[in-house]
Amino acid sequence: MAQGNGPALNFVVITTTTVEETKASWDPFFADFRIGTGLDIQPYYAPSYSAAIEALVSNRAQLGWLSSKAALDCIERANVEVFGQLIDSSGSPGYRSIIIARKDGPVGTLDQLLAKPRTYGFAMGEMSSTSGHAMPSYALFVPRGIKPEEYFVPFIRGTHAQTMDAVLRGQVQAGTYNTEELQRLKATQPARAASLKVLWESALIPKDPLLWRKDLPLSVRNRLAAFLFGYGKTTMEKAKLKQMFDLAGFKPSSNQQLKFVLEIEDFKQRSEVLLDSRLTEAQKSEKLVDLRDRYTRLARALQ
Repeated sequence: MAQGNGPALNFVVITTTTVEETKASWDPFFADFRIGTGLDIQPYYAPSYSAAIEALVSNRAQLGWLSSKAALDCIERANVEVFGQLIDSSGSPGYRSIIIARKDGPVGTLDQLLAKPRTYGFAMGEMSSTSGHAMPSYALFVPRGIKPEEYFVPFIRGTHAQTMDAVLRGQVQAGTYNTEELQRLKATQPARAASLKVLWESALIPKDPLLWRKDLPLSVRNRLAAFLFGYGKTTMEKAKLKQMFDLAGFKPSSNQQLKFVLEIEDFKQRSEVLLDSRLTEAQKSEKLVDLRDRYTRLARALQ
């Protein structure tokens, strides 16, 4: 393995399929990353969103790729900031959260899925997943007063690959997924993709961010940015990016790209408080004040 100068930098990568598949897709890029920067950059393929967040918060990783929701969680807890954004090969500015079901399964429509509580099983993404949790909660469940953990039986959480697998195996009748993962499944496992149908699709979600710790030396950040934002020009580089979940490169960005997920999260949390029949009006008011303080603090951080 090529070794760079100075202490190792750990780059955390969220795992939406399996650690093995992600490693196979990203390792060739990291070899170029080390050579191109002269830095000893080591990948950490996090098995969960929470593990990825903890790596950046604890400084076990110094930069990485996270979902927008996970990035917001990191900014709330650690000295990190958004500095870049993924670009996919189609040039799309984003992707969509979807609800999937088996074509030959008992659920034919979204209305049927939501018609009666405790009738169907549901698989939902991790709490820090934008498309697997934040967006469907905001756009689908909260407006209907539905708490998925109570409404569906069984109810399970997992990665995108795990929710899709639970649907295909019949462990649950529907689950969250996203359009990027579905396109990838169509390319790699067309038979499995062909057995799925989409019951619901969200509004567009901006492409995922890249983050780094703000306490990285400026000289190191400059070398990282110069390589990342210049990568993808040659035929070989384009081929390596293509296998990294169909990427075309990276572009500069900032914390401002997370404003949409802050709005989603704030609406979801305030609605959950207002709909909670176990709380008194005084308790609701207290919680809403706390949420408003959190929103103000995070909105300031995203400026």
